[in-house]
Amino acid sequence: MNSIKIKYFIILTFFIIISCDDEKEVNVIEKGKMAKILLEMHLSEESIDMLKFKKDTLNALFSEKEKEIFEKHSITEKEYRESYSYYFFNPQELEQIYEELIDSLLLYQQTFQNEKIK
Repeated sequence: MNSIKIKYFIILTFFIIISCDDEKEVNVIEKGKMAKILLEMHLSEESIDMLKFKKDTLNALFSEKEKEIFEKHSITEKEYRESYSYYFFNPQELEQIYEELIDSLLLYQQTFQNEKIK
């Protein structure tokens, strides 16, 4: 599954580099919504990582899950990539998103652990 993470990082980096044109205006996804999208991405990636399939199958599953997440949040892949690029070059705002993401992941982890105890 590390290959999915590497692939995801490479694709994201590519989109960040090509979207560095300062002249075009980017419709940035609101920080709270971006944090929710990233949370779903990370949770999906982890759940797919636990499956015992070949890498290409896992990559295909993640791509489909990614499309579902975009559809659920009524955004396009382009909007997501451009927004991530914007936040990448505005580290203080990206830090706020990841603080919210980490808080959500910790809450998710506590909830999951409490469910296991029951």
